[in-house]
Amino acid sequence: MRAGQAADALNYFTQASALAPQIAEIKLNIALALKDEGKYQEEIAALQSALKLNPSLKGANLFLGVAYYNLDEYNKAREALTRELKLNPRDTQVLMWMGVVDLAANDPEAAVRSLDKAAELAPKDVDILFHRGRAHLLVSQSSYQRMYQSEPNSWRVHEVLAQAYATADRQVDAIAEYNEAIRLAPGETGLHLELGDVYYAASQPENAEAEYSAELKLDPNSIAAMYKLGSLRVDRGKAGEAIPLLQAALAKDPCFADAYYYLGRAQDATGDQEKSVLALKRAIQCKPSNDTLQRSYYQLSRVYRKLHQDNEAKLALARFEELKQQSDADQQKNLQDRMKRQERRNQEQNKDGSGG
Repeated sequence: MRAGQAADALNYFTQASALAPQIAEIKLNIALALKDEGKYQEEIAALQSALKLNPSLKGANLFLGVAYYNLDEYNKAREALTRELKLNPRDTQVLMWMGVVDLAANDPEAAVRSLDKAAELAPKDVDILFHRGRAHLLVSQSSYQRMYQSEPNSWRVHEVLAQAYATADRQVDAIAEYNEAIRLAPGETGLHLELGDVYYAASQPENAEAEYSAELKLDPNSIAAMYKLGSLRVDRGKAGEAIPLLQAALAKDPCFADAYYYLGRAQDATGDQEKSVLALKRAIQCKPSNDTLQRSYYQLSRVYRKLHQDNEAKLALARFEELKQQSDADQQKNLQDRMKRQERRNQEQNKDGSGG
């Protein structure tokens, strides 16, 4: 079996079962050999024989459920998997297959329940996360369809369409839908912020700035609007106008690393290098993302050079280069891991033809 010689294994297991027909584990192994041969009906018969001998045989109902799934008999698959769950309620593979069966049976809401629990128990299992993502996506689509059928002219419908278009990089359509949502609900907070993000992604910084400003008028306490408007103004060479916005955001969130980074850039641009150093150091201390951490050290090295603090500049630049090298190595490893997982998934699908 371990060498992939299922036919030979089946022959020996069958002989063993003839000599010791009372041993359930032998019949389970016969079933697994039949599964590798793609003989699902015979596999089911062997599993049922094993379960008659030992109803609590670990894994037998799991494989029975998968066998029924391979034959598109989803109700029987659920019954078998439910029996396995009663015996092993925290088995993540059983929970995953219950979700897979529910997805195949067009019941994504039931699938979400099983897959959420599986992901809670095994948060790094890529296969569980893959099926869980599919289930949640289908539930979301179903909710949006019901929402549209219930009230097609609701501003919420246009917002959802805009978000979908933005995700698909269809900025023109997203902008049109956001503008329609704003027309229907001009006082609703959050819409201008989202529209500003789309304008920014579409390389329309002037329009993005106008939308962030509009959001801030509707919601003067929006930290996101303060930060996005401030950071955009830094990028657009309006450092003096950006500083009060970033300081206001930091007054509400004292460890907003990205806001400190942009504040440091703005203060450098206005000639206040001493304050810039303090802001950039604060960005580093606030445990930012790796990207912001790299940018903060790089910017810090430039500011130190302006202050003629050459040793500090060299140390900051060396730290930036160290972080960048590590980031590049991590990205390469992640790419290789994704390729390996995809190759393994393709092999599994080709093997059983189920695509499950």
